[in-house]
Amino acid sequence: MFKKILAVVLVFSFAFAFAACGKDNEVTAGTTATDAYADLFAEGKTTEPVTEVEVVTDAAGEVVTAAGGEVVTEAVVVTEPPMTNAAGEIIVMPETTEEIVAYFNDAVNGVKTNATSVKRNYSKISLNGTPVLPGVVDGILKLLGGADKFLGDQLAKNSKGEETYTGADIKAVFPVETESYASKLTASDVESAKIVKDGDGNFVIRVVTKKDDKSSTVQHGQGHAPKAFNVVLPGVVNDALGSIPGAKGIVGEASMNYPSSTATIVVDPMTGNVIKATYDLKWTINFDKAGVIIPFTTLDEFVITY
Repeated sequence: MFKKILAVVLVFSFAFAFAACGKDNEVTAGTTATDAYADLFAEGKTTEPVTEVEVVTDAAGEVVTAAGGEVVTEAVVVTEPPMTNAAGEIIVMPETTEEIVAYFNDAVNGVKTNATSVKRNYSKISLNGTPVLPGVVDGILKLLGGADKFLGDQLAKNSKGEETYTGADIKAVFPVETESYASKLTASDVESAKIVKDGDGNFVIRVVTKKDDKSSTVQHGQGHAPKAFNVVLPGVVNDALGSIPGAKGIVGEASMNYPSSTATIVVDPMTGNVIKATYDLKWTINFDKAGVIIPFTTLDEFVITY
C-alpha cells in the first residue's frame, strides 16, 4: 500500500512539474477564458451570404411600383470589394483545408521570426475529465474533498498569469516551444480547418487536430498535436524519472496521448501577421504500472506585437 501511495505522489509531482512551466506567476482569482469567436464559427455562420433589400428603379431612375401602388423591392447579395495590400496586390482568403492549413503555418511561423514581443495573457491548466487512480489513493483523496477537487486546486495554483517575452524567449515559449517553427501541420493532421472574418476585417482561423494515440516515444513534429502545440513529451518525463533511483520501478514508464486540440489565430490580412493566438491543448499522462491516468487541458492566450 505504501508503494502505491508513493507511486502516485511521484506521479503527481511530475505531472504538476511538467504541466506548469515558466516563472511563478499565478493566474489571479476570477480569471476566465471564453471563446470570443464561438458565434463566428457557429454552424452556418461561415458560409451564410449577406443580403440587403433594395428598392427597384427603372432605366430613368424612377421607383418601380406594383399594380396596387406598392414599392417593388428585391433581395441583393452584397459582395465586398477585394482587399488589397500596401503593394496593391489582391488578398485572397484561403478556402480549402489545404489552403487554410498552409496559411495558418505561414502566419504562426512568422511569429518566431518577425515578432518583437509576445505577451502571454494566461496559461490555464485544468482537468479534462475524471482521473483514474489506484483505489487506496482515491479513498485517501476523498477525505480531502475528492480527487477532482484536490487535483483541480493543485492545477489552479500552477496556472500562470500575464508574462511578456522578447528575443530568444519567444522561441522558447511560443508553440512549438524551443523549436524554430510554430507549426508543421498538414491537411492530414487536422479534423477541421475554418476561416472567417471578424468585425475588423481580420482573418480568424481555427484548426482542430486529430487525436494522437498513447505513445511513450513521440517527439515534437510527430503525430498531430506535437506539430503545433506546446505538448508535454513523455521522453522528458521519463528522463527526469530516470534521475531518481528506483522511481521507474515504482511508477513505470510515462506515456502521453493527445485528444483533439484547437488552435485559433487572428491574422491581419494586410501584413499576414498573427496578432492574437489561443491554444487549447488536450493531453493525458499515463503511468500504466501505477494504474494512473490523468487528463489535462492547457489553455494559452497570446498577444503578438511586431
